[in-house]
Amino acid sequence: MKWVEKYSPKTLGDVLGNAKIKAEIEVWAKNWSNGIVQKPLLLMGPPGVGKTTIAHLVGKEYFSETIEVNASDKRSYDILKRSIGEASQTRSLFQDGYKLLIMDEVDGINGRDDSGGVRAINETIKNTKQPLIMMANDPYSKRLTTIKSKCQAIKFTKVHSNTINAQLKKICANEDIKYDPEALKALSKQSNGDLRSAITSLEAIVDSDKNITMDSINVISKKDGEQNIFDTVRTVLKSKNPEHVKDAMRVDAQPSMLIEFIAENIPREYDKLDEIVKAYEMIALADLNLGRAFRTQNYVYWKYAFLFMGRGVAASKKQTYKKFARYTGSTIFQKMSKSRKRKNLVEDVTDKMSIKLHTSPKELEKQLPFYEILFEDNERAYDLKEYFKLDDDEVKLFRSRKIPASVEKNRIKELKKQQELEEKEIQKQKKELEKQNKSTKKKKNEDTKTEIQDSIVNSHKSSEKQSVVKDDNDNHVKTKKQSTKTKEMPVKTESKSSKQENKESKSKKYKQTTLFDF
Repeated sequence: MKWVEKYSPKTLGDVLGNAKIKAEIEVWAKNWSNGIVQKPLLLMGPPGVGKTTIAHLVGKEYFSETIEVNASDKRSYDILKRSIGEASQTRSLFQDGYKLLIMDEVDGINGRDDSGGVRAINETIKNTKQPLIMMANDPYSKRLTTIKSKCQAIKFTKVHSNTINAQLKKICANEDIKYDPEALKALSKQSNGDLRSAITSLEAIVDSDKNITMDSINVISKKDGEQNIFDTVRTVLKSKNPEHVKDAMRVDAQPSMLIEFIAENIPREYDKLDEIVKAYEMIALADLNLGRAFRTQNYVYWKYAFLFMGRGVAASKKQTYKKFARYTGSTIFQKMSKSRKRKNLVEDVTDKMSIKLHTSPKELEKQLPFYEILFEDNERAYDLKEYFKLDDDEVKLFRSRKIPASVEKNRIKELKKQQELEEKEIQKQKKELEKQNKSTKKKKNEDTKTEIQDSIVNSHKSSEKQSVVKDDNDNHVKTKKQSTKTKEMPVKTESKSSKQENKESKSKKYKQTTLFDF
């Protein structure tokens, strides 16, 4: 059993370092086990600080079942949805309690091909009915931007070298290993806060010598990236000593990267054709075992892969070469880097263009060769650049030459002239509208005046008609009265004549009386 497994923590209390973080995670787990729904956890930090170990121990101590998925291996939407999406919606069939879902390397998803994976993770976070813990190595990864806002993010710190030193002393005591205290201190510092790496390095030293000294510590490479890979490549290709090669292969690098570096530099070091053929046969066997490890997730095959690409390649030469050979990095990674840059550039350009053209970026990728033809003309290239709002680097996707500055100046002048003409046209239209408004107002006023006059005339006419009718009625009444008067007139004359007669008779009578009296 590997020491990393043998001395791995068995309970949360055994986990070294990050005590506050460990307590925070335990509170989260207790709330879930009590039925209090919590946000998913996002554990961020460098390798070897205990993220995965703590996640598994939480599942073991607080939940009925643990389901783990490596997000960087299952990148497509459908695969991730099948593997963890369904599990996040259902509870255990045969056990009570919640299932803990563990998703490792969520920051390992990148590029458009993995955009479905990011979508599946976001949907799982949104819809999960089960506790979810996710892990990421790089807390500043852009891929974590949308995920962070939906999770309880916890940042792990590196394990202190004193803590690592204490654990290494404990292992040495259990394994009955003699050691120089200064050597263990140096190894603890070299591990750079990675407890797992320190234990692995300690086991590697003990394989060859039960007494740990400073000399044995110096064999272990420091974690300084690509430079260590070149040291390993140099030892493999120049040495025939199996032990030296074995020590050199203990480099902190991905096997897939290491095999490419060795394969790239074999022809630079080996001169004889049969040696080159044999060396590449060893590389092929190493690659075969790496493929098996990837497919089966059984990393025991890594051991054989390192054996073939290290000792196998070293043993392929009949004698060591004393010549100077200039080693280079793997060209496949350089090509992959260029390809990745181009791919990212295509993604950015098609995303911008798809907004304007209302079509999918994938469809636009098929049409890019036609746009290269359109971009050959300088003026059209400038117009397309402005329309799609592309920068100079994005224009390089369509044409190698820069758009001449004179074209830009001329276009700016033309645009200014066009704007001025448009402004003049707008002003002209405004004036015409104002004139039309004035004429319509004037016409309306005149119409209202004529309407008022017509109404006044009509009212006069109606009043005149009414007066005429009234006069006619009055005349009619007068004529009626006059006719009645004429009828009554004779009667009145008769009465007058009778009165006269009476007066005359009276006067006669008076006269008679007066004469008699006299």
